[in-house]
Amino acid sequence: MAKKKKKQKPKQGHPARLQGDVISIERAKVKRGLDALTPQFTRWLESEHGDSELAPMVLATVGETLSFYAEAIELRSVTDFDPPQLFTVLNATIEFEEAEDPDDDSGELRDLVFTAWTVYLDFLQENDLWGGDPAGIEWLLETINSDDPFNEGSAKKSLEVPETVEDAVADMDRMQVLKMGRVLLTWATTKGHDYWDAGPGPKYISQAAQSVRGLFPKDVDVSSRHHVASIVLTALEMAGLLDTKTGAVPEHGKNAHDFMDVDDAVTFQSKYGYLQAVLDLLLARPEKDDEETVESWGLSNLWLLRAIDGEAQPVVHDRLESFSEAGFSGAHQRMKLLRSLGLVNEGSTYDIPGIVRLALTDLDDETQEDTQAEEPTDPAAMDPFGLAFDEEDEPKRLKRAEPYKGKVLQLKLSMRDVKPPIWRRVLVPTDLNLGDLHDIIQTSFDFSDSHLHQFYGPNYKVSYGPKNPYMESDVDESTVLLSKLFKKPKDRLSYAYDFGDDWRIGIEVEDVLAADDGQLPRCIGGRRMAPLEDSGGPWQWTEMVQELKDEKPLTMMEDVLPEEFEPVPGEDFDPAVFSIEEINENLDLEF
Repeated sequence: MAKKKKKQKPKQGHPARLQGDVISIERAKVKRGLDALTPQFTRWLESEHGDSELAPMVLATVGETLSFYAEAIELRSVTDFDPPQLFTVLNATIEFEEAEDPDDDSGELRDLVFTAWTVYLDFLQENDLWGGDPAGIEWLLETINSDDPFNEGSAKKSLEVPETVEDAVADMDRMQVLKMGRVLLTWATTKGHDYWDAGPGPKYISQAAQSVRGLFPKDVDVSSRHHVASIVLTALEMAGLLDTKTGAVPEHGKNAHDFMDVDDAVTFQSKYGYLQAVLDLLLARPEKDDEETVESWGLSNLWLLRAIDGEAQPVVHDRLESFSEAGFSGAHQRMKLLRSLGLVNEGSTYDIPGIVRLALTDLDDETQEDTQAEEPTDPAAMDPFGLAFDEEDEPKRLKRAEPYKGKVLQLKLSMRDVKPPIWRRVLVPTDLNLGDLHDIIQTSFDFSDSHLHQFYGPNYKVSYGPKNPYMESDVDESTVLLSKLFKKPKDRLSYAYDFGDDWRIGIEVEDVLAADDGQLPRCIGGRRMAPLEDSGGPWQWTEMVQELKDEKPLTMMEDVLPEEFEPVPGEDFDPAVFSIEEINENLDLEF
């Protein structure tokens, strides 16, 4: 009998929780924005196209590509973005993914992305949700629905990359940033010892920058030289060329000998690793998080994306109104610095050397592989690009130092509008808050906490929820103790989760008890397995269960079951599965 996959869930709300950044702020912003639109989008899709089941696929595709856009460019909202910039990101994303399988020329990925975006843009237009220039969205719709939107009447420039290892080494040896690496490696392991003082302080970086001053153009300012010197030294250590950990002062790393040689094929790996480290550091989101700096960083990275795709940005071009003058100027300054390092070619466009194109592409692939290797994938997630952006297990709460001695609520959690009934009975300390109760509900019903939620008081007169910019609540749930809301039997509260599927759970106090020596919180009863995440809502789940009862083909279930848990001949999928032990194991991990 197949069981649902048990997994740790990212949580929120408890003051003792140890938080960890597992996804970018930009990606979370896109997800929350689309979650808030999901109910309206689903209803619109049903009325316009007669098929609301397409909604998860469309929003997953839009969400994934819009996240790439948000991570490269400042996103105003999921209903207000720059159409030409988005089109460039769509172009680059598809090119990257198609390069993974060069033998596949079906164009299915492009069709999927363009179809999803056409539907989403129609939705924004028809519901007066588009927050940008009306001409912009019309242009984007026309462009992505043209016969060949990536070919505007002329052949795309051939993407140049080194053909041999010898060519790649020769290209790298000519780059200023590699020459700086050699000079600073020598300096750090000799004269730099005099300025080390147990660490790379300001004086050390200043002297390092002074040692390579002659390799910069005269118009590069002192601050930029210090920034580059710091990045080069860090990249040398990342690539195993410089060792600052073993001895009292920096020493040569294990790969240093190969790096110092010139025009030798065996030196490729050390030089290429260094180049990738430099690019990774230079193109990372800046620590300074003011609007102008982030805008300059995003725009310059966008120009690099175009260069990777063979459509280099002209150096002289008009500024789009969506960019401020300061941000636009800052982006040109960033590109000028990259050009001084040999990472961008001289000329009338911001084109890049073939070896840089290769390194940036490999850097993107390695980031994806590292993410997949370090973080377990969830096959139930809709991921049209074959990428995994799963979340790491969050550390559990700090355990109580002393056993709880206060009052305990016996709560019944009843899922609304599902047949047969699904419910849980739990014991909960009264000193927890509504954010904690949210976590208890998620664990009790084996949900993944991947959608928005909200609590509602009697008659929906007051709402409680977490702080986020895409859903307003009357009261912050983390500030409300259960003891303030639940005082006696029959006290009630409502809970809503995933406003697309619209799961509703009634919370009722059955009894107020004294604490015992048992686990708290804990589940003491219940019935039936909770619905699968993203399975369509109460009515669709009820139909799925009825199919099982009637021994019909599981046509609806196949779309939501993870591949390894799909029904197979001779093995039933039993929605009556319910395990108190498993729920309490997970509650113990959280509390």
